[in-house]
This record gives sequence, structure tokens and C-alpha cells, in this order.
Amino acid sequence: MKAIGYQASGKVDVLTDIELQKPILTVALGGDHPEQPDHRGGPGGVVRLWLARWEESVYLAAEIEDSTYYWGDDLVISMDTRGDASPAPDHDDFQWYFRRMIDSSVVFRGQNGKWQPPRDDPDWRLGKDREGGGWEVRTENRPAGWSLELKFDQAYFREAKARDLPRMAFRVFDDSPQGWYTWPQAAGAVQPTMLERRPDWWTPVRLDGGP
Repeated sequence: MKAIGYQASGKVDVLTDIELQKPILTVALGGDHPEQPDHRGGPGGVVRLWLARWEESVYLAAEIEDSTYYWGDDLVISMDTRGDASPAPDHDDFQWYFRRMIDSSVVFRGQNGKWQPPRDDPDWRLGKDREGGGWEVRTENRPAGWSLELKFDQAYFREAKARDLPRMAFRVFDDSPQGWYTWPQAAGAVQPTMLERRPDWWTPVRLDGGP
């Protein structure tokens, strides 16, 4: 994977400085289930996700093979920072709704069982900003697909109480072949987007590695 580099405190901070091995998740777009990390192909390409800790940050990287550009293709990253697995979004739940046209992306926080946009403004969009409270994002578009790197402050992963772990879920939308792909697979989901509203369906995440 070619990571996206950016300047931070006078030095280049890139995900390739971390020893990335196999992705935590590989999904064939157009397929029915997550595949093994060495799986290739699928009618719409492949999505690979990496998650790693380095010093005081956690990096999530995504490489999305998709040669059919559409501005609304997206990657949705959901996180339950306390790991309390509530049945609806609470104040400790966050969602990053990144579109391929990154300016059109949205960031939500849970409130009273619903996702709330910044300043409670339904028309809010990321625009030219590339960072928020404890996170930064970088994206790159290429003819063969697009990639994303999301840098978290480790505080997002330290909210959970003893014996609990933060929980995460991912969803990808690909305009061609017009499909929604989720991880984890949710047996009770009538629609793939239901996963985004159910923190109790998300998967606990344990971070290893890094100094």
C-alpha cells in the first residue's frame, strides 16, 4: 500500500513508518462476504483497511479499488469509544462519513439515539477542512481508485472502561456496481445502512503494536 504523507511538526508523518502486515479487513466489491486478505478481484474491485497505533496516534488507512469515479462513493467509519454497545447512537459514539469528493463529507456524533451533525446543521459539510476534534484526514484520488488515511488522537481508544474495548464498524458504497458493503456482517440488518445506527452490532477492537 502507498500511504499518504503529510507534514506534522516539521517532519513527514506517514503510515508506511508503521510495520503494516496484512489488512484487518478485505472486502470484494460486488461480493457477498468479507474475503481473505490475499483475495483479488470482484466485479467492483477490492477494499482494504489497516488500523495501527504509533506513538500518541492511531492510524486507519483504506485503499479502495474503483476505476468508475463517482463523487458520492463513500467510506463510513463508526466508533463506540466507550465500548458500551448501546442499541442507538450515544454521546460517546462517532461517525465519519467520508465521500470520494472529500469536501462533501460529514462528521456526526451520537445524541439521544440519533446522529447529530456539527452545530445541529443538517447542511453542514466538511468543505476545505481536513481535521476536527482529535482527528485529521488525507485522501488521494487516482484513475484506479482512491485512498484515505484517518489519524486519530489515541484518546478515542482510551475511553473504554476496564474489560471493555472500543467498537468499530465500516460501510462502503460503490456506485458501480451500485452496492453497499459492511463489516461486521449484521444478521439483523434489513438494509446495510442499519449497521451505522446500531453500536451494539459493531466489533470490539484491540490495538497492538507501535512504540
